[in-house]
Parts: sequence; structure tokens; C-alpha cells
Amino acid sequence: MITGLDEVVLALSDPEIAESGGAHNQKGIEFQKNWAIVKMFALKEQGSLDFLFLFEAVQDVAILDSSFKPTTIEVFQVKKKDRNEWTWASLTNLHVPDDPLKGSKGKLKKIKPLAGVSESPVGKLFTALAGFKHMHGSARFVSNAGCDLKLAAGGNAATSLPVPLSALPAHFADLLQSALDSVQKTGHARSDLAQVLLEKVDIPVDDAQTYTIGIVHKFLDSVSPKHAGQARSFVESLLAKLGPLGAKTAKATTIEEMKSRHGFSSEQLNNALGDLQQTPDIDTYFNEWLQELKGSLAFWEAAQIRSAFTGIYTRKLFATPLPSDVEIAECCDIWLAANPVTINTSLQSMFEGGVMHLRAEFPKIKKVELQAYFLLKAIEKCVDLS
Repeated sequence: MITGLDEVVLALSDPEIAESGGAHNQKGIEFQKNWAIVKMFALKEQGSLDFLFLFEAVQDVAILDSSFKPTTIEVFQVKKKDRNEWTWASLTNLHVPDDPLKGSKGKLKKIKPLAGVSESPVGKLFTALAGFKHMHGSARFVSNAGCDLKLAAGGNAATSLPVPLSALPAHFADLLQSALDSVQKTGHARSDLAQVLLEKVDIPVDDAQTYTIGIVHKFLDSVSPKHAGQARSFVESLLAKLGPLGAKTAKATTIEEMKSRHGFSSEQLNNALGDLQQTPDIDTYFNEWLQELKGSLAFWEAAQIRSAFTGIYTRKLFATPLPSDVEIAECCDIWLAANPVTINTSLQSMFEGGVMHLRAEFPKIKKVELQAYFLLKAIEKCVDLS
């Protein structure tokens, strides 16, 4: 018996359904990943107990309602746009049909081939949905820019809440249905315009991460106020974790390969949040200590320490330490135990002494990484966690 997860793995071998990665520029990738984090926390607030996000597997993003026995799949095209709104042509590759109530204006209209819909964003979503027979499917075209399409009931999709394509005026809906029917494969159910929605989101393309931090801060403030200050480092860690997903071009052939290469589950998110509950407000202290040390650091050194800290903190939150992480952490603990903090201890002297010791023990590790390691362990050791 084919399960929902089996069906997704089979879909990865179909070039019309699968996404191969690399279709976005860096700004587009950042927009997509930040949107995904915002969506994860929206699902948590809605009470979703289980989900699995797949990146660059089935279109840009696909969300299954379970990591183990999914019964539904929602497929997304997540596209950023720097200028203007999305038009009918850019969404469907179809011509604008004449409104039967207004009649033709006499100007000869260029009729586009109906088959062109298959290469359009909307057409790709319908093609992806058609590949799933064992799960209930739906899809959305998501962008920071609205879709400039009039609705049958009045209004415009660009200024509305998410709307299904079935809400379009009849002459648009009929043309789209005819186009989809023309490229439909034998044996596939007829495309249902109500299954695909258009959605505009408020995430700014030029500063998506700041918006996401605000969403996560609000969530943390409601469930664990004392950790709300760690929203920035938590988001940075999530982005670092999501970054590689879907980047590999080799096709997954098993469920576990698919989850490993493309997937991020509610369990992984919950585990990271659980670890956060056991962690002091490291990010706030780290920024304060780094600011105090800036006088003795080159301007670029502080930025590199911050970057190294993000990598270490990410591995700590997601329980994926490198062998060197464990060894350096143990070395830090030993040095801190042998050099206890007293009322006369300065941050500068402790930092310099600890880093000097680490450099002697780990000469092949970059200095900025050892500095980040030491600050992390010193904060955990010195700050009252109660």
C-alpha cells in the first residue's frame, strides 16, 4: 500500500512536479525561508501538533500534516517581487480574455497557446497537485506583491485575503480551466480551481529577517517571556538550519533521504524550543559582552565572532555538534573551573586568558571561533540562570 510519504518520494522523480533548487536569487531564498519560519509559528499558534515542511522538493515548499502518516499536502510557490504586482499573464502565461458583458473593442487580440499554462506559476501548482492521489491536496501562490486580478464578487485579489482561483470572473476562470484541461494527463482528475489560492503576505523582501524576528519574539514572549530576547539568535539558528535544505541536486529515493535533504519537522522545531527553555538569555549577554570587548577588537573581528557564535549556537540548539564542539566546550569548562571569577576579575582579562589557553590547545581552529566558543561557555558559567 502506497502511503503519503511514499507518494511524495515518487513525485521527486517527476520533473514536472519536483523542484530542483537554484531557481531563486539570494534575496528570493531569504524571502522563502523567512516565510517558512513565519508559517511554522502560525501553525503552532493554530494548534498544529505535527507537520513536515519540504523545501525544493515539491515546488518551492510543501507542507504535510504529519511527519509519519500524512493525509494532506499543501504545495506552495513562494515568490518575491521587487516591482509592481503580478498580472494575469505572469501568473498563467495566458492572454486576457474579452469580458462578454463589454464585448470586443475591435482591436485584434493576440491569442496565446493554451499549453503555455503548464510553464506558468499557477500551472505548475496544478500539475503538482495532480500527482497526488492518496492525499488531499491544495496549493497557494504566495508573494510579497499582490496579484492584480478582479474578482467575480467585486474587489481585487491584490487587496483581499487569500482567494481561490474559482473566485475569478467567469471569462477568466473558463479560459484557465480550458487551458488546464488541454494539458491534463490521461487518468488525472480534472483541475479544481478552488484548490489553488493566491495570497499576499506582509514580509518585506529587503528585510525579511527582521520581520521574522518580530513574529518569533511575539511567540516567545507569550510562552516564555524570559527567553523573548533570544528571538534574534533563534531565528538566525533556524535560518542556518533551513539554508541547506533542498540545495542538493541529487534526488532522494527513500523517505529518510527525503526528510534529511529536504525536510524540517514540528518535532525538530519543538526540540529547539525546548532546548531554548533550558538556556539562559545568551543572545542578550553575548551582545553586551561583545560590546564591552569591542575596544580591544578590530571592527571586522566582532562581526566574525558574531557569525561564528551563530554557527555554534545553531548546532547546540539542534543537537548537531561537531566533534570539535564537544572538545572545545570541555576545555572551556576546565579552564573556567581552574580560574574562578572573583570580584576583581575583569571581562577583558578573563576573555584574553581563556582564549589564549584555547589557542594553545587548538592551534588549527580559527581564533574568532575560539573566541565565540569561550564567550558562550563563560556566559553559561558566570550568569545566574535562575
